[in-house]
Amino acid sequence: MIKAYFLSDIHLDTHNSTQEEDRQQILFNFLDKIKDDATHIYLVGDVFDFWFEYNYVIPKNNFEFLYRLKILADKGVKLYYLAGNHDFSLGKFFTKNLNIKTYHDAYTFELGGKNFYLWHGDGLGKKDGGYRFLKKIMRSRLNQKLFRLLHPDFGIPFARFVSGSSRQYTNQLNHQRDESDYFEFAEKKFSEGFDYVMMGHRHNPLVHQIGEKKYINLGDWLGHFSYAIFDGKNLKLKKYQDA
Repeated sequence: MIKAYFLSDIHLDTHNSTQEEDRQQILFNFLDKIKDDATHIYLVGDVFDFWFEYNYVIPKNNFEFLYRLKILADKGVKLYYLAGNHDFSLGKFFTKNLNIKTYHDAYTFELGGKNFYLWHGDGLGKKDGGYRFLKKIMRSRLNQKLFRLLHPDFGIPFARFVSGSSRQYTNQLNHQRDESDYFEFAEKKFSEGFDYVMMGHRHNPLVHQIGEKKYINLGDWLGHFSYAIFDGKNLKLKKYQDA
């Protein structure tokens, strides 16, 4: 029996203490609710408002969430983590310590006889040329090595500031609600044989369906608390009712 869950744009640790605690508790309640029936969980980018993998340091505010992922992995749930534009560096920690498979770009797979295409979706828009250039700079190995030289007490607050500015800019663009580039991209993937295309980044939960094929934007866990579920036959977009 398949019960696959898909989430995106959780943006943990936004540094707004009151709202952050409330959001995290909603997320933890959701994970507790699905832990006994989930077979797969796909995290489709921007799980954290900022994530950079140091060799010996884990940000303390993320400990409880990481611990819950470890519990799910130990129960046999298959976990997958796709990088988003706030996940600057996914190294070996998730795979080695939490048994979570990580992907820096798109991930394609077959499940229940359906072909899936997952990608966070950052930089897809035709107007995102500036961001695509910036992404190359942020993801370069040299610049990540240089950033690692900063003590985490300085590096993490600075990165949080940058991430917050990036999130506000993204939200301003997303409020325009022009989804045409994403629909066009998804329809191209349909023609290539994919049944389902799922992305995040837009913070706009929606379903775009052509025949039996579906494009889903997974929304976010900042205000929508939306997710998709695939039971081996049907794929549906839902909102967590306890939010």
